[in-house]
Amino acid sequence: MKEKFCMIYIALVLAILAVPLAGMSFWPTDSTTENRELSRLPSFMKDGKPNLKYMEDMGTYFEDHMAFRPHMLTANACIWDKLAKTSTTDQVVTGKNGWLYFGGTIDDYTGRNLLSDRELYDIAHNLALLKDYVEQNKSRFLLVIAPNKNTLYDDSMPYYYKRADVSNLENLQPLLEEKDIACIDLVQAFRKEEEVLYFRRDTHWNNEGAVLAYNAVMNELEKEHETYLNVPVQKVRDHIGDIDELLYPLAAEAEEDIYYDKEWQYEYVNEVGDHMDPWIETSNPKKTGSLLMYRDSFGESLLPFFADEYRNAYFSRLVPYNMENLIQYQPDTVIVEKAERQMAAFGTEIPIMEGPVVDNMSAPEKKTATTLETEQDGPYLVVSGTIDPDCMTDQTDVYLSVSDSGRQKTVTYEVFYTLKKDGDGNGYKMYLKRDSLPADDIHMNVILSDKDAQWIVKSEDITVTWE
Repeated sequence: MKEKFCMIYIALVLAILAVPLAGMSFWPTDSTTENRELSRLPSFMKDGKPNLKYMEDMGTYFEDHMAFRPHMLTANACIWDKLAKTSTTDQVVTGKNGWLYFGGTIDDYTGRNLLSDRELYDIAHNLALLKDYVEQNKSRFLLVIAPNKNTLYDDSMPYYYKRADVSNLENLQPLLEEKDIACIDLVQAFRKEEEVLYFRRDTHWNNEGAVLAYNAVMNELEKEHETYLNVPVQKVRDHIGDIDELLYPLAAEAEEDIYYDKEWQYEYVNEVGDHMDPWIETSNPKKTGSLLMYRDSFGESLLPFFADEYRNAYFSRLVPYNMENLIQYQPDTVIVEKAERQMAAFGTEIPIMEGPVVDNMSAPEKKTATTLETEQDGPYLVVSGTIDPDCMTDQTDVYLSVSDSGRQKTVTYEVFYTLKKDGDGNGYKMYLKRDSLPADDIHMNVILSDKDAQWIVKSEDITVTWE
């Protein structure tokens, strides 16, 4: 009798375990609430050779597409929340009182792995180059940083996360002031409000928070605008939070949001699916001025308020920022909106534009481990590399000189600085237009400047064959 019971138990367990695999033929999981693409069915052959990772790839494919995956993820998350008061994914932190926080903000909150002084210098330098380019093209530049939720509302953070005394944003602000980069201090603007203006189970602000940010920007620009302070509102419980849906795919709780009862005047110029589309153009003939906004997900709720205040507005979620947009549309104002948790992207997503031209430099050569690489990207030659860290300080500047093979013509550029996973802000990168090159056979020098001393740390001859 005991043996028979054991056999039935084993058969039942095996049957339950087989359901996700057998069910893939009928109920495969083809979508996810996670911010990633599901894996594709692997092939026995890869690039004409046997795929040695086939079984590993099949395991990943099964994990992504097994039947009832959302149901199992939801059940597992609920069990862990009820029993251990914790999350099943490092992307979500389970807080008190039903609050959820994005795991990607924890390092900034606790002060772990903060940007170094050199990396902060890199980011401020890159933003200064971007700002100068915008102003040289007769537009106004404004930086807007959307605060992390736990920067503003941390009362419900788990007790085992201790808030640090400083953050990346606080460390960056003096450098922005030094380089005269206008940045809206939304942290102080939100802290002045008694009401909570972020969702409990989402990483973003609600519509009322979006209006606060919008008003802060428009006041800084000194542009007459609707403040929405006297516009009637409706409260609707219809918002599903991004991290709520990530943690509980089938059990996310709808939250209340505010909707302003007004007739919007703007119209879409291009075909638009929703406000998360990568490129959106709007027009409101009753208004004046033009706006180009580079934005992230926080810009989704900002879009209608800005679109309604400008005759022409252009909203881009594309990265890297293509500054040809500036030349094409010639906006009055350029706004760069970025989430606080994504500030490091200013050192990794280098805008598509040439750096400013500076005076040529005469410098001695120095043998270093600096690298230089080139690749074509459409009409651009992309130059990038890493500087030998032994040659750099926290404020060393990097330049790139480009000459024809006979050294008859030389142009020297400031370059953008890049953050590297295995370095300390010692990368560089720049886009060079084809028309800017003196010839197809060119000579490049990477030049460092520090405390009035310059030296060439990399020299290379390059032949560019345009496709």
